[in-house]
Amino acid sequence: MDKLTLNNISDPKSRSEKKRVGRGTGSGVGKTAGRGHKGQKSRSGGNVRPGFEGGQMPLQMRLPKFGFTSRVSRVSESINVKHLEGVKKITIENLKKLGLIRKSTLKVKIFGEGKLLEQPSDENIKISKGVKIG
Repeated sequence: MDKLTLNNISDPKSRSEKKRVGRGTGSGVGKTAGRGHKGQKSRSGGNVRPGFEGGQMPLQMRLPKFGFTSRVSRVSESINVKHLEGVKKITIENLKKLGLIRKSTLKVKIFGEGKLLEQPSDENIKISKGVKIG
């Protein structure tokens, strides 16, 4: 006989067979077979998807939505005047070359308190009140 070690010990009761339901009223789980009486979930093939609340507005639809991206902000940017020190000609193309704005930018606003060397030559570049020219 084999030596008794931890790897060959087994519990004889650990292998219980699956309970067979719906095999007559005397079996204990016959007739309704543990499904209760009536209703959608008692029928064959009758079940509901996850999150379904019986026709009530589901939780994921009741919760507030969040997040918004303005279409204007995709094509416009703002730059602080201190980043433009030493820039002689201020145009959108020049700002793109310097890497100060994205390639998709069409409109720019210069803000902050400081001085620009000259007036921007592009009509799509706006300037705030704090920026002085000259």
